[in-house]
Amino acid sequence: MKKLIVSAKNQEATLWDESVSPPQVLKKYKVSTAKNGLGSVKDSYCTPLGKMSVAEKIGAGAAHGSIFKGRKFTGEIWSGLSPQSQEDLILTRILWLKGLEPVNANTYERFIYLHGTNHENTLGTANSHGCIRFSNLDIIELFDLLNVGSEVIVET
Repeated sequence: MKKLIVSAKNQEATLWDESVSPPQVLKKYKVSTAKNGLGSVKDSYCTPLGKMSVAEKIGAGAAHGSIFKGRKFTGEIWSGLSPQSQEDLILTRILWLKGLEPVNANTYERFIYLHGTNHENTLGTANSHGCIRFSNLDIIELFDLLNVGSEVIVET
């Protein structure tokens, strides 16, 4: 079983394989958590802390750069021509999270995802609106490695 641990302090996610003893690190990813910090208050644009799991996987087989709005493919592919665009696009794949603890129980209702971004140049800094951003190539890889029910932990 694989587990993802996100360090907000380091702006890094570590994928663990827990099916072996001792558990082994499979890969580290540069990420962006929320610019507003950590927390679970509705409309705070913060990244929730604690234990969560993948509730839904959206975008299987979608092209690299596919644009999603309301968790639906818009039919558009992000061209990459304006990487500095202020718009926070949800690209390529979505791993929708649900909270497993009282502190983050509203995570699913807050629409908190792991997803690809048009702001790959800001990965490694806290710059999202609450979700956890990955490069588009990394989210494709992670989408294939995590299952519905896989544990995701966000730490300070």
